[in-house]
Amino acid sequence: MMELVRDIAQDLDLVSLCFKILLNVGILTNGDRCSLFLMIGSGDQRFLVSKLFDVTENSQLADMYEHKPIRIPYGKGIVGYVAESGETVNIPDAYQDERFNKAIDQQTGFRTKSILCMPVKNSKGEVSSV
Repeated sequence: MMELVRDIAQDLDLVSLCFKILLNVGILTNGDRCSLFLMIGSGDQRFLVSKLFDVTENSQLADMYEHKPIRIPYGKGIVGYVAESGETVNIPDAYQDERFNKAIDQQTGFRTKSILCMPVKNSKGEVSSV
């Protein structure tokens, strides 16, 4: 944990910093994978785009630049729901939740089991990422 705090204080690159945070979140939550989706646009033109996707404890920062971004409409799927509602959701079985978008698993070949999805809010309390 102290290493993460030191990295935050020294790292000025946003992608690198977010990558380190996601690595540590995955370790602390015992999660298989972590992802970060940024809110883009405003009004009816809002959507979320994956800034970092499928970060695992074995991931390397260089791998993150190889991922094709995933775009999710605002309010759609679990990520879109969390962005719209501002609520944290903890889903024990992703395939039993009607909001879950199975197409992402089909694209990646990974089978999602459970999901912990949380909003990241700015100083005004607005969701800026998920």
